[in-house]
Amino acid sequence: MIFQLTAKECRISDVSRKHINDYLAKVTKLLSNFAGDLVVLRLTIRKNIDRYHPPKIKTRKRKNYSDLKSALSNFEGSINFRLLKNSFYTNFKGKTIDECLNLGFMCLFKKLRKFKDLHFPAASEYPHRESIRGGVFNE
Repeated sequence: MIFQLTAKECRISDVSRKHINDYLAKVTKLLSNFAGDLVVLRLTIRKNIDRYHPPKIKTRKRKNYSDLKSALSNFEGSINFRLLKNSFYTNFKGKTIDECLNLGFMCLFKKLRKFKDLHFPAASEYPHRESIRGGVFNE
């Protein structure tokens, strides 16, 4: 796998690098049947200048102002993942670098699982349609 990490106006700690290496190991495990030079992953993390307030994922009933105000977004980034002719893009914002990495890689893993299920039915976690419809009743 070809991996490129870019950090703009911020430093990535050793703990965050360990998390990145763990995520990369998980990606290579998911794509074990591909050659290493066919997979390109570019990760960019930068400090968010305008400190955008990300919206909450779930709506909740709020009782006071501190619950109403969402967390600040100190960092933002993107993942560009190229596999054969397909490209997957994820953009993420978060309060810490680790939170950004978690959001970005979870979105990437979701897209990779969908790609793998669509293009490689033998490696899918779901059974093939014929195995569902065939059986005792069709014989």
